[in-house]
Amino acid sequence: MTNIRSFDLNLLRALDALLSEGQVSAAARALNLSQPATSAALSRLREALDDPLMVRNGRAMVLTRLALDLRPRVHRLMEEIEETLNPARQFDPARSERRFRIAANDYAAFAVLAPLIAGLRGGAPGVTVEILPLEGDFARHLSQGDHDLAIRDAWSLQAARNSETLFHEDYVAIARRDHPRLSATPTLDEFLVEGHVLIAPKAGTSGPVDTALARLGRVRQIAVTVPHFLAAPAIVAETDLVMTIARRVARRFAGEYGLRLFTPPLALTGFSVAMAWPAGTEGDPAVEWLKDQVRGLPFS
Repeated sequence: MTNIRSFDLNLLRALDALLSEGQVSAAARALNLSQPATSAALSRLREALDDPLMVRNGRAMVLTRLALDLRPRVHRLMEEIEETLNPARQFDPARSERRFRIAANDYAAFAVLAPLIAGLRGGAPGVTVEILPLEGDFARHLSQGDHDLAIRDAWSLQAARNSETLFHEDYVAIARRDHPRLSATPTLDEFLVEGHVLIAPKAGTSGPVDTALARLGRVRQIAVTVPHFLAAPAIVAETDLVMTIARRVARRFAGEYGLRLFTPPLALTGFSVAMAWPAGTEGDPAVEWLKDQVRGLPFS
């Protein structure tokens, strides 16, 4: 009996080729080895298995009974080894019931995830998406594999090891269309006379407008702070307050709430939106597919 502990498993490829081809020269070509090296492998196999495996019959070589018995089993074994070392890397969204966990703030859920989910319902009806709050320790959650993706402004995702910028967003100012004081092109003084709505997840925080005003030695009056942007356009529509908000959000609600959009009367740089993912999902066909779906959204 062959001792598997002492058998050189490197010889399995040679054994499969020799048994499949039935001659040393053809096996050498299949293995991309020289004929002497393949002959040496055959000699080692004969010794290990205590069987000649291939014997000459005239000008041809024929397999022994043991070789004929081993041929299909060794071939199946090699196929199984290849499948084990190279698992299927395909993802069928039409049949998948995968649950994707995506961390995002409310802006990302509105501008990115809403259109993403709308697209998934048609091509991947069994897929589910769990949107989670993007907390301050999101990098740890990513590294631990708690999230498949995180989507937010690129600055907030800078701690992530793997990230990709998706698009750039800029700011516009909004007010109700029949605002009694604002001119067609409001000046900075007009802008600052009015009360402002600020999106502030934490009390006492300021926004990019306040940073830009500080460089000019100016301040604005914050009349209302809200933790999420979805309520803000409704507040502006019902009051004389003004607000500076992401352009995509303003365009979405302008018609519904009767808002006018105008260029803020000071320089604002806007922000980039990015997605990040854990290192452990590199090569995961499902996550790669999900990232491609995000990349394919019409960010305009």
